[in-house]
Amino acid sequence: MLRPNAFAKVAGPAAILSAVGWSLWLWPSHFLWIYPGTGALFIWFSWSGEKEVKYIFLFLITAAGFILPNLSKGGDSIYLMAGAIAEVLCLWLLFFSLSNSESSRLSARERLSAEEAAAGDKIKNLEDELARYRMHLDSTLARIRDKGALSAAIQDMGSASTPDEVKGRLETLLTNYFPGSRVELRSGAPRDFADKWVAERKIPLLVRNSDADSRFSRGLFGPEEKSFMALPLHLFGSLVGFVRASAPEPDRFRAEDLRGAELACTLAGVSMENIRLFETVNELAIKDGLTGLYTHRAFQSRVEEEILRSARAKVPFSVVMVDIDHFKSYNDTYGHQAGDAVLKAVAEAVSAGVRDVDFAARYGGEEFALVITGAGKAQASASAENIRRVLEALSFNFGGRQSRVTASFGVAEFPAEAAAAGQLVRAADERLYRAKEAGRNRVVSA
Repeated sequence: MLRPNAFAKVAGPAAILSAVGWSLWLWPSHFLWIYPGTGALFIWFSWSGEKEVKYIFLFLITAAGFILPNLSKGGDSIYLMAGAIAEVLCLWLLFFSLSNSESSRLSARERLSAEEAAAGDKIKNLEDELARYRMHLDSTLARIRDKGALSAAIQDMGSASTPDEVKGRLETLLTNYFPGSRVELRSGAPRDFADKWVAERKIPLLVRNSDADSRFSRGLFGPEEKSFMALPLHLFGSLVGFVRASAPEPDRFRAEDLRGAELACTLAGVSMENIRLFETVNELAIKDGLTGLYTHRAFQSRVEEEILRSARAKVPFSVVMVDIDHFKSYNDTYGHQAGDAVLKAVAEAVSAGVRDVDFAARYGGEEFALVITGAGKAQASASAENIRRVLEALSFNFGGRQSRVTASFGVAEFPAEAAAAGQLVRAADERLYRAKEAGRNRVVSA
């Protein structure tokens, strides 16, 4: 509702009073007809919202209603007085009717204002609650995304094939999970106070704010380590390293972050254990338990691989068959433990006498087989001769009795002397037996 300005509040009543007063001065005999016009003042006050001033005008108009009839010189004064009293009463009724109406409107307005304020407070509370819900929803979705990413990264870490690959993926996982933080993997013994703290207590360490943590002095942490985590890395129950994460701002890491990092470290340890166990089982399947050399089956597979590689690269390779001379006599004379000792010593000499790219296997019993990669039988024969000399120089002491060992060698080359794996091994084996027939302790390549 529009309200008058300050000038209108004064000009309005003045205009009404001027009009009524001017009319009464011009036509005093028509007092009863003109006097009710003063009621326009109450209508004006009701519209303008004035409260205190209208009571003054009510008093003045009432006084004028009783005084002006007595001053009028025309007409019956009693008739005028009675009319004036009636009109005063009517003006009073108009005044109170307008006042009650205004009070009702004011009360309704105040009630609406109160309801509007209450509704506004309710809306504000709902908006605050909605904002908190959205914040909680965003936080929950972010945690779900983080957990999903963590789960995917953990699965990726579980697919690693080497311990070093597991460590690299663990470091990448934690770096991505804690952006802006510095992640470091340490192997070996504890290096500083944090590693020692974790190693002694066998639990992870979480420092929310290094400046406020009473467990450690401020000088122990670097300027970029306001928030800090250190976790142990175990392998088969033994402490093999530490995982550390630090951030330049305080309260970067929370308890749930520590739990997530601890879970990742545990799974990394399990992944490395699985790799080690797989390697151990694989080695047991392809390596001889006594000598540590590869088995007969592994030798056959390697020969097939070398044939394919040699055919592609047009580079020869050789096979050397080795048999210990008079081995049965060691078992018969000194016992089977002495025979095992001889086998181990011969295996060590054979393994040390070839390159890393070559292949040494226990073919069966006291017989060994070598794959000399990328070499013809001349180079293979030279390697066999070196091994023969080493074996010839070996000395054993069984029960106070000195003994020596020798071996015979047969060499064959692919593809000059054989076109298939079976033919190549057979050719080397035949030359081995010729070495035996020629007096043993020698290398035969033709």
